[in-house]
Amino acid sequence: MKNFAYILTLFVLVSCSSTKTVASSENSLNGKWNWVSSTGGFIGSTLTPASEKKTMTIEISKSTIKRFENGKLISENDFSVETGNSIYGNDKKMIVYKNDAPKQSFEIKDNVLYLNDECHDCYQSQYVRVK
Repeated sequence: MKNFAYILTLFVLVSCSSTKTVASSENSLNGKWNWVSSTGGFIGSTLTPASEKKTMTIEISKSTIKRFENGKLISENDFSVETGNSIYGNDKKMIVYKNDAPKQSFEIKDNVLYLNDECHDCYQSQYVRVK
């Protein structure tokens, strides 16, 4: 009976740890993301690849974000992720750029990255993960 309890406990612990790993990898910023839309600005406009006649992609690694427009590299910035007070309310995870660019809060849901510029009259953008 002790062996059964030991094996059952071990099984539960192993099951819990693998679930956390899967959830963590699904919510990771790392990867390639294609721009879907941006909404905001002074007049609250919505921008899309069709309306702007361009594609935008971001590639995120552990500490670097590369931005591409129509396949051409337009910027590369070092960053860190911190939790901070958001203008949208409450504490949120933030991308903090090393070059003093405005911070961006972010959230990932179902392989969609929501990037929110942390400034008034700025944009909230959506990107879809490239698989």
